[in-house]
Amino acid sequence: MSSNIPSWVQLCVTLAPAAAWVVFASPIPTIQQISRDKAVGGLPLLPYSSMCTNCYVWIVYGVLKSEVAIVRANVVGLVLGAYYFYVFREHCPANAASLPGTMTQHVQGMVGIVTFTLILAASLSRDTAAELIGKIAVFFCMVMFASPLSVLRDVIMTKSAKNIPLPFTLASTINCFLWSVAGVLAMNDFNVYFPNLAGLSCCVAQLTVIFMYGHGDKKDASEVELPLTR
Repeated sequence: MSSNIPSWVQLCVTLAPAAAWVVFASPIPTIQQISRDKAVGGLPLLPYSSMCTNCYVWIVYGVLKSEVAIVRANVVGLVLGAYYFYVFREHCPANAASLPGTMTQHVQGMVGIVTFTLILAASLSRDTAAELIGKIAVFFCMVMFASPLSVLRDVIMTKSAKNIPLPFTLASTINCFLWSVAGVLAMNDFNVYFPNLAGLSCCVAQLTVIFMYGHGDKKDASEVELPLTR
């Protein structure tokens, strides 16, 4: 990293690692609300299942690259993601099919990704495995940032953005901005700036929807006639 970068860019580089911790912790108010209400309402499971998967893949990548900082940060994210997933599962209806998908499909997807990542790490050379798993990590990082948009259809129909988790979206916006600046102007690292620029775009879209429709109850979802094919 060049020593001639502007001071504000250096500040972004310094703050970026801490921002990831904030992102991992940001769903806590939402999870606490689920625990109090003993119901998930229309909230999606995808932000939490993708957090578990994302952090796991980055842990493996960090081990292969001998990057202790990556491992340390994502171990915390994996523990928190597993807790969020557990609370959500405890209060999610057994027949829920709009998470998106079902609970069983989420579990099967997570197990499949964990198994596939381990096979790559065990069967390929260290450098090759790190390259492939790094690209997988980039993909799931983008999924995690975009996952709240999975409820966009219901947001439009109910005219309310209450099912887009605001704390997660705000924290993700700051995180993606800091890492985008660091990746482009300080590190020039594709694996850093590409998913974060994409994530920043998704976050801006989510904030725009929240600004348009608000986070309150404009219209209860039960009052909206949804297609039978949902």
